[in-house]
Order: sequence, then structure tokens, then C-alpha cells
Amino acid sequence: MTLLTICQDAANIIGITAPDAVSASTDTNQEGRALVQRYTWQLLTKEGSHTTLAAESQGTMVSIAADFGRFSNDTMWNRTTDRTYYGPLTGSEWQRLLAVVSGGITNYFRIRGGLLLLNPAPPAGESIKFEYITKNWVDESGGTVADADKFTADSQTSVLPEELITLGVIWRFLKIKGLSYEQQFLEYQSRLQEYTQSEGARPILRMSGQSRAILALNVPDSGFGS
Repeated sequence: MTLLTICQDAANIIGITAPDAVSASTDTNQEGRALVQRYTWQLLTKEGSHTTLAAESQGTMVSIAADFGRFSNDTMWNRTTDRTYYGPLTGSEWQRLLAVVSGGITNYFRIRGGLLLLNPAPPAGESIKFEYITKNWVDESGGTVADADKFTADSQTSVLPEELITLGVIWRFLKIKGLSYEQQFLEYQSRLQEYTQSEGARPILRMSGQSRAILALNVPDSGFGS
């Protein structure tokens, strides 16, 4: 489905004349951006990389990852030193760190003013990897990869579930027009929950206690000591 067919389907369900062109559709762009923020979609999750500078400020996040939206928690790791980065710290946590801690081996980071700040300041040339959620959700070039954060042409598609965008357009249109939209909104919420519960894989929850962590242990299943 394209932007045009999404809006045409929404119009048919609402019961109004389906449009022939909708390249500047406000409702679809609003809905797409809202979906990006509402859930950590595996489709939008990417790995970022950065080579450290010998300074507290490592530059802007958009210079490190041009499509950066937000961090995937607990994924920043220094591949050179094999140490994790804790954060992002709040303003109060960061200022307390600067006031109280004068050294150490624990790494922290903060995002402030769009800048990536590291403490302690690393030496130059270390490799940092992290996962993040891209702000892009529109496939602009037809390559099945999100490369834009809004629709600008009727032929463009979305990597997000198009049914959700259609349902979102419906209830948003009804609300803007001052019409009853509660039932349509409930249907949208229900389908959103179904999509997010089934999107990607889920970890196994063990009720018998702590399981052997893949990263914590590296031992064979048999033949110990051989």
C-alpha cells in the first residue's frame, strides 16, 4: 500500500469520496510519527557506531547517526575496552557525577543539547557501538528501507503496519471534524496492541529461577575439564 491507497481506504471506510491525490496528508504523517514514538519497533531499530574523540563532547547525535530518533536502552558499549556505558543520565545525575567523581573506570553518557557527552572523557580512537530507534518510517526510494520521516509523494510506502496508519487516519479525521470517533479509536488501540505484542521475538520467562545467561557463561554442556 502507498500513501494514496492508505488515504483512499480510510476515506472508503469513513464513507467519504476517496481522493485522487494526497501528497501533503497531515493525518498520515502525524500518525506515522506517533507510532514511531509509541513503541520500540524492531523494524526501526538500528546499530550505530562512533569513534571516540579525546573530549567530553563527542559531537551531535545527528552527526553520529543522521536518522537518530532515540536510544535503545542499555545498548551502548565500548568495543575497545569491553565496558558498558551507563545512561543516559539526567541533568542532576550528570552534575552530581561531575562534582563528586574525579576519575574511575565506570563509563557514563548524557545527551544534552543534541550532543553526546561521555564521562570520563575517553582517549581518541576507541570504538563505541549502540542500538537506536530511527526517526524514519517512510520508504521514499522503493527499496523497502525507511529513509524519510514523512510522506512527500503519493507513491511512497511505510515500513510500519499500514493497517495501523489507516486506522489512525480514520479516528484522527473524525476527531478533527468534530464527529464521534471513540469506537474507531478503540479499534485502533486494540490493533496496535496486537501488532506490538507480535512484532519481533520475545524472551523466555523462566519461573524456576535464574537461567544461564548466554553472555555471562561460556561453558560446554558436557565434558567439563576434558
